[in-house]
Amino acid sequence: MAEAQFWIGVHGVISHAGKILILRRVPSMVYKPGHWDLPGGHLSLGETFEKCLTREIAEETSLSITPGQLLGLNQAIDGPYVQLIFGCTAESPAPIRLQPNEHDDARWLSLDQIVSMTGLIPYLERIMSRGMLDYLR
Repeated sequence: MAEAQFWIGVHGVISHAGKILILRRVPSMVYKPGHWDLPGGHLSLGETFEKCLTREIAEETSLSITPGQLLGLNQAIDGPYVQLIFGCTAESPAPIRLQPNEHDDARWLSLDQIVSMTGLIPYLERIMSRGMLDYLR
Protein backbone atom coordinates (compact mmCIF):
# COMPACT_ATOMS: atom_id res chain seq x y z
CA MET A 1 0.00 0.00 0.00
CA ALA A 2 1.37 3.42 -0.93
CA GLU A 3 1.80 6.01 1.78
CA ALA A 4 -0.28 9.16 1.46
CA GLN A 5 0.37 12.66 2.69
CA PHE A 6 -2.23 14.28 4.89
CA TRP A 7 -3.09 17.80 5.91
CA ILE A 8 -3.40 18.21 9.67
CA GLY A 9 -6.25 20.44 10.80
CA VAL A 10 -6.50 21.73 14.36
CA HIS A 11 -9.98 22.93 15.38
CA GLY A 12 -11.42 24.40 18.54
CA VAL A 13 -14.72 23.78 20.26
CA ILE A 14 -15.04 27.16 21.95
CA SER A 15 -17.84 27.03 24.46
CA HIS A 16 -19.39 29.88 26.40
CA ALA A 17 -22.62 29.89 28.42
CA GLY A 18 -23.60 26.47 27.03
CA LYS A 19 -23.09 27.47 23.40
CA ILE A 20 -20.44 26.66 20.79
CA LEU A 21 -18.97 29.05 18.25
CA ILE A 22 -19.39 27.99 14.63
CA LEU A 23 -18.38 29.89 11.50
CA ARG A 24 -19.81 29.87 7.96
CA ARG A 25 -17.30 29.53 5.14
CA VAL A 26 -17.54 32.21 2.43
CA PRO A 27 -18.94 31.25 -1.00
CA SER A 28 -15.52 31.73 -2.61
CA MET A 29 -13.86 28.96 -0.55
CA VAL A 30 -12.66 26.05 -2.70
CA TYR A 31 -13.63 23.36 -0.16
CA LYS A 32 -17.21 23.30 1.10
CA PRO A 33 -18.23 26.95 0.50
CA GLY A 34 -21.18 28.07 2.62
CA HIS A 35 -20.75 25.23 5.12
CA TRP A 36 -20.60 25.69 8.88
CA ASP A 37 -17.28 24.88 10.50
CA LEU A 38 -15.43 25.09 13.79
CA PRO A 39 -12.68 27.72 13.97
CA GLY A 40 -9.21 26.42 13.27
CA GLY A 41 -6.89 25.61 10.42
CA HIS A 42 -3.87 23.78 9.11
CA LEU A 43 -0.80 23.00 11.15
CA SER A 44 2.42 24.69 9.95
CA LEU A 45 5.83 23.06 10.11
CA GLY A 46 7.49 23.52 13.49
CA GLU A 47 4.23 24.58 15.16
CA THR A 48 2.67 22.83 18.16
CA PHE A 49 -0.99 21.87 17.98
CA GLU A 50 -1.83 24.39 20.70
CA LYS A 51 0.12 27.19 18.98
CA CYS A 52 -1.65 26.44 15.69
CA LEU A 53 -5.04 26.50 17.38
CA THR A 54 -4.33 29.77 19.19
CA ARG A 55 -2.99 31.40 16.00
CA GLU A 56 -5.78 30.20 13.71
CA ILE A 57 -8.59 31.18 16.07
CA ALA A 58 -7.07 34.64 16.62
CA GLU A 59 -6.72 35.12 12.85
CA GLU A 60 -10.23 33.91 12.06
CA THR A 61 -12.20 35.46 14.93
CA SER A 62 -9.91 37.87 16.86
CA LEU A 63 -10.62 35.80 20.00
CA SER A 64 -7.90 34.93 22.48
CA ILE A 65 -8.38 31.35 23.63
CA THR A 66 -6.85 28.88 25.99
CA PRO A 67 -6.60 25.40 24.46
CA GLY A 68 -7.97 22.66 26.69
CA GLN A 69 -7.98 18.91 26.37
CA LEU A 70 -7.83 17.01 23.11
CA LEU A 71 -11.39 15.80 22.53
CA GLY A 72 -10.53 13.44 19.71
CA LEU A 73 -9.29 12.86 16.19
CA ASN A 74 -11.10 12.56 12.90
CA GLN A 75 -9.84 11.17 9.62
CA ALA A 76 -11.78 12.76 6.78
CA ILE A 77 -13.51 10.40 4.36
CA ASP A 78 -13.57 12.95 1.52
CA GLY A 79 -9.91 13.96 1.35
CA PRO A 80 -6.43 13.68 2.82
CA TYR A 81 -7.23 15.41 6.12
CA VAL A 82 -6.89 14.54 9.76
CA GLN A 83 -8.49 16.86 12.29
CA LEU A 84 -7.53 17.24 15.93
CA ILE A 85 -10.42 18.63 17.95
CA PHE A 86 -9.65 20.53 21.16
CA GLY A 87 -11.94 21.98 23.79
CA CYS A 88 -11.18 25.68 24.32
CA THR A 89 -12.16 28.57 26.50
CA ALA A 90 -12.30 32.12 25.22
CA GLU A 91 -10.89 34.84 27.40
CA SER A 92 -13.79 36.99 26.22
CA PRO A 93 -16.61 35.74 23.95
CA ALA A 94 -17.02 39.02 22.05
CA PRO A 95 -16.55 40.86 19.83
CA ILE A 96 -15.83 38.50 16.98
CA ARG A 97 -14.18 39.97 13.89
CA LEU A 98 -14.19 37.61 10.93
CA GLN A 99 -11.73 37.48 8.05
CA PRO A 100 -13.95 38.38 5.06
CA ASN A 101 -12.03 36.05 2.74
CA GLU A 102 -12.70 33.04 5.02
CA HIS A 103 -15.99 33.37 6.91
CA ASP A 104 -19.10 35.53 6.55
CA ASP A 105 -21.09 34.61 9.67
CA ALA A 106 -20.43 33.50 13.25
CA ARG A 107 -22.98 32.08 15.66
CA TRP A 108 -23.00 30.89 19.25
CA LEU A 109 -25.36 27.89 19.24
CA SER A 110 -26.25 25.03 21.53
CA LEU A 111 -25.19 21.55 20.49
CA ASP A 112 -28.85 20.67 19.86
CA GLN A 113 -29.20 23.67 17.53
CA ILE A 114 -26.08 22.65 15.61
CA VAL A 115 -27.26 19.04 15.32
CA SER A 116 -30.48 20.23 13.67
CA MET A 117 -28.66 22.39 11.09
CA THR A 118 -27.99 21.54 7.47
CA GLY A 119 -24.82 22.55 5.68
CA LEU A 120 -22.31 21.40 8.29
CA ILE A 121 -18.80 20.65 7.07
CA PRO A 122 -18.39 16.82 6.91
CA TYR A 123 -15.90 16.41 9.78
CA LEU A 124 -18.22 18.37 12.11
CA GLU A 125 -21.11 16.06 11.22
CA ARG A 126 -18.87 13.03 11.84
CA ILE A 127 -17.53 14.11 15.23
CA MET A 128 -21.04 14.95 16.41
CA SER A 129 -22.45 11.63 15.18
CA ARG A 130 -19.64 9.85 17.05
CA GLY A 131 -20.62 11.67 20.28
CA MET A 132 -17.40 13.64 20.55
CA LEU A 133 -19.25 16.78 21.68
CA ASP A 134 -21.94 15.14 23.83
CA TYR A 135 -20.22 16.36 26.99
CA LEU A 136 -21.64 19.82 26.14
CA ARG A 137 -25.26 18.70 26.59
